[in-house]
Amino acid sequence: MESRRTKVLIVDSTTEKHFPQPDIEREILAGHDVRLVHISNINEIPTEILPEIEFMIIWACIPSIQFNQAFLSNLSRCRAIVKAAVGYDNVDIDAARQLGIAVYNIPDYGTEEVADHTLALLLGVARKLNDINLHVRQGGWDWASVKKLYRLRDKTLGIIGFGRIGGAVAKRAAAFGLNIRFYDPYVASGIDKTHGVTRCESLEELLASADIVSVNASLNRTSHHLLSEPQFQQMKEGVLLVNTARGGIVDSQALLAALNSGKVAAAGLDVLENEPDIPAGFRDLDNVILTAHSAFYTEESFLEMRTKSAELLLGIMAGASVRNCVNGNSILQPS
Repeated sequence: MESRRTKVLIVDSTTEKHFPQPDIEREILAGHDVRLVHISNINEIPTEILPEIEFMIIWACIPSIQFNQAFLSNLSRCRAIVKAAVGYDNVDIDAARQLGIAVYNIPDYGTEEVADHTLALLLGVARKLNDINLHVRQGGWDWASVKKLYRLRDKTLGIIGFGRIGGAVAKRAAAFGLNIRFYDPYVASGIDKTHGVTRCESLEELLASADIVSVNASLNRTSHHLLSEPQFQQMKEGVLLVNTARGGIVDSQALLAALNSGKVAAAGLDVLENEPDIPAGFRDLDNVILTAHSAFYTEESFLEMRTKSAELLLGIMAGASVRNCVNGNSILQPS
């Protein structure tokens, strides 16, 4: 008699044209029933399959797709959700815990890519590459077509969030001679010594001293709109801002006002609130470089993300001791 196949649902909203089939996952989770659904909103997941789902993997999903209590309560048999990303802000981890669902993330993939992208945006806005590129494409050839270019050496980079990515950004930025400071109340004492950087005891201290601000924190209830109008007022005049973390950490309207006033001279943004719906004001500014939440992506990183997610889930199914549970329900026994 054939044993019952464990049902695994993979949910995705952004990669259908690139990865239409979960071939990697089916190979790793051989013998289990793996189904992939591509959606543009949460209501497109067929409700009739939800009570049968025992495990779920969430690939890339736009911020408007929220796995909230109302959705999670339909997963009556679900034991674990793997968010195939570093961030898990679109999963209600408290509701999941109350429902007995463990939530895991993949914090150790794509670190190099996001750090590289952060430096690419930093250099792009510091060297005003948008303006220079447009000038040349329009027929110009004047090396002084842009003004107020400054040497990076001895400028101060302030990093908000000093986890794996923040540390990788610091390592790369040091090669440009930047003075590096960070603010992160959650990392252990002494990490500043390990990286040879300066720790700020408050966000205000960091903002007042930084020529460039890089946002590399996770998004949660305490970090939502961490940078809003009062924080922009605390920054230096003409500061540069880079955000490769989550759009919700920065108040979009406050940033737009700061860009228009010159308080923020330029910004490199891989993320914005309510993406992919980008406010017209950002699209119209030449001093803003926009990328499509693509800092994480290379062929290697996406393969790593998918492989690690499936392997993590395989370990959970086997009752193995696994890491990266973000809501305290990590003790699971195989059914």
